[in-house]
Amino acid sequence: MTTDALFFSLSPLRIAELIRSAQHAVCYAAPGIQLDLAQAMVETAGRLGKEMLTVSLDFDDRVMRMGYGDIGAVTLLLDAGISVNSSPGLRTALVVVDNEGYVFTPTALYLEAEPSDGAASNAMRMSGEQLAQALARLSPTAKAIAVAQAKTPEAKQQIEALTVDVVSAPITVAKLA
Repeated sequence: MTTDALFFSLSPLRIAELIRSAQHAVCYAAPGIQLDLAQAMVETAGRLGKEMLTVSLDFDDRVMRMGYGDIGAVTLLLDAGISVNSSPGLRTALVVVDNEGYVFTPTALYLEAEPSDGAASNAMRMSGEQLAQALARLSPTAKAIAVAQAKTPEAKQQIEALTVDVVSAPITVAKLA
């Protein structure tokens, strides 16, 4: 899905296509997740291994009520053995597939309908250095992926020196209930 534009429209359908195209790793951090994206992640985990996916959500009933996510999508991920972390207060969204990444604004579906493809710019493409920084600061698992993807020993050292900024904890079956 690589585009030269800095700002553009990134719909859930395009994100699902991007996830399905993954060859190495996927990172998804957002307030919530919808069923079609979760299904794309399950399919991708089947090819790459579930340890190659990093998922971080604001797992809170208020977030679900605003329409940012679907409890069925979280259940699908957990049932597939994909680790899902809860990051309270997360409202900015990030998707990284291999060495391609985007920061985007998800739609609160309770407040408005998902815009049609190309209707509004809701995403910004990230540079390689920004990708590594974002992954390293999201979670220990994402940081390990960023270190593994680093192209030089110096880049690995820089990433290893970064601290994780986002507080998160695994979503357990008990918390899901």
